[in-house]
Amino acid sequence: MLKQLFTIGFLFCLLNLSLADSITAVSARESKDEKIPAFEELLKRPVKLRSELAGKHPRLFFSAAELNGLREKAKGAQRELWQGVLKNVRAVRQNPPAPGDPMLDRSGVEQKPGDISQYAVAFAIAEASFVYAVEGDEKHLEAAKKWLFAACKYEPWGYSFRTPNVDLPPAHLLYAVAFAYDVLFDRLTVDERRFVKEKLIKQARLMYEYFKYKPKKRYAYSQNHTSIPMAGLAMAAYVLMDETDEAQDWARLARAIYDRVLTTFGTDGYFYEGFHYFTFSFRWTIRYLDVHRRATGEDLYPQMRERFLPLKYYVAHSILPDGKTVFDFADTGDGAENRVANHRTETLYGDWEILYRLASVYRDAEMQAVAERVGKTGNFPNRENFWALLNFDDSIKPAAMSSIPTSYHFTDNDTAFWRSDWSEKATAFAFRSAPPEGHHATKLISKIPDWRQSTGHAHPDANSFIIWAGGKYLTGDTGYTGKKMTDDHNTVLINNRGQEKDGRHEVFKEVAPERLDKIRIAEFQAAPEFFYARGEAAAAYYTDLNVQKFDRHFLYVAPDYFIVWDELETKNPSEFSFLLNADRDIKISSETTAEIVNEQTGLRVIRISPLPAKSAIAPQMLMARGRPGSIEQGTEEQRGVQLQTVTTEKREKIDFLHFLQPFAVNDKTSAPKISAVENGLKISWANGAEDFVSLKTGARFVERRRKNGESKRLVLQNGGNGKNGK
Repeated sequence: MLKQLFTIGFLFCLLNLSLADSITAVSARESKDEKIPAFEELLKRPVKLRSELAGKHPRLFFSAAELNGLREKAKGAQRELWQGVLKNVRAVRQNPPAPGDPMLDRSGVEQKPGDISQYAVAFAIAEASFVYAVEGDEKHLEAAKKWLFAACKYEPWGYSFRTPNVDLPPAHLLYAVAFAYDVLFDRLTVDERRFVKEKLIKQARLMYEYFKYKPKKRYAYSQNHTSIPMAGLAMAAYVLMDETDEAQDWARLARAIYDRVLTTFGTDGYFYEGFHYFTFSFRWTIRYLDVHRRATGEDLYPQMRERFLPLKYYVAHSILPDGKTVFDFADTGDGAENRVANHRTETLYGDWEILYRLASVYRDAEMQAVAERVGKTGNFPNRENFWALLNFDDSIKPAAMSSIPTSYHFTDNDTAFWRSDWSEKATAFAFRSAPPEGHHATKLISKIPDWRQSTGHAHPDANSFIIWAGGKYLTGDTGYTGKKMTDDHNTVLINNRGQEKDGRHEVFKEVAPERLDKIRIAEFQAAPEFFYARGEAAAAYYTDLNVQKFDRHFLYVAPDYFIVWDELETKNPSEFSFLLNADRDIKISSETTAEIVNEQTGLRVIRISPLPAKSAIAPQMLMARGRPGSIEQGTEEQRGVQLQTVTTEKREKIDFLHFLQPFAVNDKTSAPKISAVENGLKISWANGAEDFVSLKTGARFVERRRKNGESKRLVLQNGGNGKNGK
């Protein structure tokens, strides 16, 4: 047995892939050691409205002169989209909730069918105002004013039970009311204008006072509860800057905070809060950059080009081949509840209009291609479709999707994706081993004393993976949860415990950044024929577990199988658990073999080592999210089932080695036999073919030997691409 483990171990140890290649981009950026100004210095910078905009409306996102161009687009390049907008103007179809209506005080997890949230009120106001500006139809003006005036009577803005007037719903209403005031300015009577203006000033003042800087104040710059309110405050500032002096203060605060938002933004395009929060929050950064540029003339887009352009790869790779679901790392969706029960707490949006905006700003054909791909599926709607009319630039011809790399390593957030192609039949998977906000954040936090990291939407998921094959989600994550648990992920427990600070909403809180920075993908190599990554996650676990090593080697040999090999070591003899999640069913067929089954597709799981271990199936129970302010007090619910393999002997060192093979349930072909041989590992297939993974020093490869004598060698040493590959 020892000989077998020793031999198998060399399979991965001798791959000798280059760590330097996989982190070059991050290291280069960090080496710049850019000077970070004190927040007080940021506040001193003047933020002035361009003189030619004084007394002019509309001005926030377009001028009266530019409306003719929008009208032409609505009749031409974007006619189909625009007609869809016109058929579904909410403010025309419905009346707004009356002030004091209980539905306005319900959070997303509490809403009942037919409820209209304050978010929805904001979107309805902005939509009707925009449509009126383009169409000039009095029914849209009447509808916009009706919803606008109703919102101006709401007290408070936001939830009465948590941060009234200063959080996300108030930010949305600031945006919508400011936008309506701008667009409808000449169609409001003097009294109506005064009524709306006074409400805007009141709400903007409350938002400003809450966020106003004072010594030792700290902001969660990289979290949506800061960036969204500041975008709303900025819009109120710029629409009123020539009418009230205090708007200057609002604008300066928003500009100072957004300086930090952009500085702390990830460097590789990966969005650490998950796909759901990317579409929910990043759109507000785009809105801020646009309104700030128009109002002041200062363009903040160029400095973010390197960081924003890779977002196209994040979006493209996040969406699974079926075009309906996504890799649900972090707080995204409801796991098996979405995929099996077709239940979703909230709609999963694509908000691809922001990709159109980035494509236009950076003249990027690949960004345009990804925007069109997401939009044309029809499965990922925009929250506000009408913005696509403004943001779409038909002079940008979309690239072919074949130009988008089919493998990509986000080196800051150490998450790597691979797929066989961009078709619906593709195999796709992802492997993640990273600090909650990425390496850039862990290095930067010490330089910004006014930054309070907030990792409430990150998960304890170091050294975890998600696999999609045969048109099905085979194994992976569990979605948005109230309490973040390590055992919600395909990773490892030690003495039935997981990664630091799990069991709460904000994981890794107060863990030293230097320690978090040690969580990483240390080696990465990808090519069309294979994928290999080695993650290091020992630093992620509770300190008192004394974890000395948790290296996970994740190998895929296309199109057939995965090998997952875990090297685990603790100071004291420990019990180790290997976890795999399934949406539907798991069947244990022998002491070392199990099958994850999702309708007609399955994942065969063969344990090679350790042999003294016991596998069992358990319901995947978790704590769903509660309402804002009580996020950890949700309800317990089941999201699929879990395969748990636990060692039967406590040891200081253990190796888990698993062979994973996607298969069609109706395929009666026998499972392959796996054996350790001298310097390698042999996989014997039922048809007589063999795969041999050589461990010979200086000649490391996978050799695929067919029954007819043909042989193909995949060279793992110095092969593939150590960074990002196609």
